[in-house]
Amino acid sequence: MPKPENTFRELAGVPVHYDRAPNAGYGTRGIPYTFHCTEPFEETLHAAFEELWAVCPLGPAEVITSAGAYVDKSGLHGVGRAFDIDGIFWADRTFITNQYPSGPSFYLAVESVLRKHLGTVLNYKFDAAHQDHFHVSGRGEPGFVPGHESRVLYWQMALTHLFGRPVTVDGLTGPETNGTSRALLRELGIADRDEMTSGAALHRILDRAWDDLLDEAAGRGFRGVADETEKTPLQLLEALYATITDELTGRASRTTIESAVTTFAQHPETDAWLDQFRNES
Repeated sequence: MPKPENTFRELAGVPVHYDRAPNAGYGTRGIPYTFHCTEPFEETLHAAFEELWAVCPLGPAEVITSAGAYVDKSGLHGVGRAFDIDGIFWADRTFITNQYPSGPSFYLAVESVLRKHLGTVLNYKFDAAHQDHFHVSGRGEPGFVPGHESRVLYWQMALTHLFGRPVTVDGLTGPETNGTSRALLRELGIADRDEMTSGAALHRILDRAWDDLLDEAAGRGFRGVADETEKTPLQLLEALYATITDELTGRASRTTIESAVTTFAQHPETDAWLDQFRNES
């Protein structure tokens, strides 16, 4: 397919930079760049980021970083209807997508807004290839679809990290996820028990209430963001342990890695240094 003539260098008033080799590095603010995509898809991206600036307490960002939009290959990138989001840089906060394990609430709040506008969002848990970016595209309409792995993964992640109802994150709408979803919908006053007796009925209600659930999820994920201060080394160490638990549970390497971190943390000199941050809490 020919490269779309339509181009953009900003979205919702914020510059979009390219942050991949050879001219830039992932996790940096990248370099100004001209991206190609179809005009309708650009309008969808504008709408998504406009809402993100409106609902996030940090307001409009300073830079969005990306691995690309149109790419000469198969799939929706090849027709200018896909976009990869690597990071978002505010004046007082840097959001890089590969940092999901250490900040799942903020990550999922951003994803919640994206899912209101885009039918496909592939995230950190979808597969290893998407751990360093959100892949968003115009494939499908927004909503809950029980057979779509990426949507179910997001919902399980939101149940676990935003709604305080941990479930197995496996992309499958089994009894655990369905039962937890029913309990949450009752708690939020969205549906009564009698309305959700079958899995099909539950999934129809999730689809019908999807926008409201995404709004609630984003609100919870962004709660308190404006009041956050820079994390102390002790908090960063706690986040490291959380990352090890999230990423390595069930793997033989977990014990070795966790033991190495603990040995470092409990070294007398390290422990004495961390005491100053314990005393601040």
